[in-house]
Amino acid sequence: MYPNNRFSTNIQSLQGLRVLLVDNNVHFCHLMTLLLQAYGVEVQTAFLAQQALKIFVQWQPDVLVSDIALPLEDGYALIQQVRTNAGERGEVVLAIAVIDFANEKMLQRALCAGFDLWFTKPFDLDEFVAELACLAIC
Repeated sequence: MYPNNRFSTNIQSLQGLRVLLVDNNVHFCHLMTLLLQAYGVEVQTAFLAQQALKIFVQWQPDVLVSDIALPLEDGYALIQQVRTNAGERGEVVLAIAVIDFANEKMLQRALCAGFDLWFTKPFDLDEFVAELACLAIC
């Protein structure tokens, strides 16, 4: 049974979607993994940009969901590497930035860096799932 929400019409578009979730907050990764798996999404997690890039190359996800504030290399560096790698293979990968605290400049930087969409923590889970479903079917 799927979680009950007003966006259930887009649920089928999430079945089998592959999402790479990158965040150094273990609890956030666990919560998001459980939520997405409830919709039939395949999820892999990483806690560092370099770990995420290795998973990205091997697993080839459909969507990257990445925190901007990662240790060592931030989400901006990660998205640039992902875009380069995907471009070399002729692939399109959707990317969602997750930002702990955002101002207009940070949001614009995320979009200019190559993210398609952004969310500021904490965010509404139903809205996140709806946006993910919309990205998946577009």
